[in-house]
This record gives sequence, structure tokens and C-alpha cells, in this order.
Amino acid sequence: MSDPLRIAVAAEGPTDAIVIQAVLDSLLANTEFVFQTLQPESSTAFGSAPYGRTGAGWGGVYRWARQSAVEGGGSLSGSSALAQHDVLIIQVDADVAGKTYSSARIQDPPRQDLPCELPCPPPDCTTDALRLVILRWLGERQCPTQVVLCTPSKSIEAWVIAAVWPTNPLILRGNWECHEDPERQLGTLPKGRRFAKTVRDFRGKQAVLTAAWPAVSANLAEAARFEREFLAALSTD
Repeated sequence: MSDPLRIAVAAEGPTDAIVIQAVLDSLLANTEFVFQTLQPESSTAFGSAPYGRTGAGWGGVYRWARQSAVEGGGSLSGSSALAQHDVLIIQVDADVAGKTYSSARIQDPPRQDLPCELPCPPPDCTTDALRLVILRWLGERQCPTQVVLCTPSKSIEAWVIAAVWPTNPLILRGNWECHEDPERQLGTLPKGRRFAKTVRDFRGKQAVLTAAWPAVSANLAEAARFEREFLAALSTD
């Protein structure tokens, strides 16, 4: 019997990690795997800081990436985070391309390469630019074969809404991945189906997200890219 796949994620927040796990449940329906969230880290050891020293949000992913690169001797490739897992997923929403480092209280980035947002559509102009930024955080010139970048446009809630409410008029209008605030649509769901961006509510929708993933990846370019690159990482493991 082969060992289960070891998959880890560095995500902006706990609900983002839940969405990614739901996607993996779809893609790995017949494969045993162990899923671990490396970032954000929740631990009572940090007292009033609920997500450890790095914090949550994209700033937390940035700090985790920089710490991993330092621990790896200058790049993620040499880090224990990569050595201990078969696949490492790093999630940063595309709306980060419109942010500044100072907005996340980051004082010493490797380069002043934010904002890097470009006109949308198409979404990949911005996500391609953001991916280069993330690689610099990691001290990498190219994405290691075990690493999968997850860059939903404009946020991972675009995937969630497409899964739970595919007939949303904004989705049917087209260019859904260019909508500035898909998270806001959670509050406009039809009465009785409405839910909030909480761990409890997202856990409650996890099976729905898993079942709907084939349709989401068929219609959203960044979802399709994540699926394609994740499966490619498995094939090189």
C-alpha cells in the first residue's frame, strides 16, 4: 500500500484553505491524501496573535514566503516546507496585484513590484505579473516542480460563487473573473442559501464546492490553470 500524498497549502486565510481542500477532494477523488495548512498558522502559543508571527491575509503569505526562503538558504527550494511535502500550494488572490506593500505593513520587500495590476480582461495579464512577484518572495526565478501557485481572479470567492450560484446575473454577464469584489456576492445570495465568510459556513459548503468544481474549472480560466498545474505537479512527483 502506497503512502498518502502529502499536500500543504500556504493561504491567505482559513476559508481559502477550505476552498482549496474542497477542490482537491474533487481532483483526488480516488487518491488518499493528507492536507496541511502551513499558513495561516493558528496557535495559542502566540497569545493575542491568532495566526502566529506571520499573521493572516496576503501579508501573512508574504511573511511566510520570506521566512521559508531564508530557512532554505535563500530560496524555497531548500526549505523544509518543500522537503516535507509532495505538493505545496501557495494561494494569493489576484486583487493583491492592486495593493501596495505598505498596506500590509511590509517595510522591506525584495523589490517594489506592487502594484502590478493590468487591465482585465483578460485576467491572466494581471495573474501572470502577480506570479512573478510571488516567485520573488520565494527567492525563485522559476516555480519549483512541487509548487503550485493558486491565483484566483479577483479572489477565491469568485470560485465559490460560481460553484454555489452559477446563475448569478453577474456571472452570466461575462468577465466574472474581472469583477472587483466577488466576496460581496456572498451577502446577496437568495434568502435561505446565504452564508458568510466564516470557517463554519465554508465547511458547510465544502461538499457543494467539491461537486461543482468540474463546472467551475470549465468556465473560469484561473480555476482551470490551477487544476492543470496541480495535476502536472502530481505527475512530476
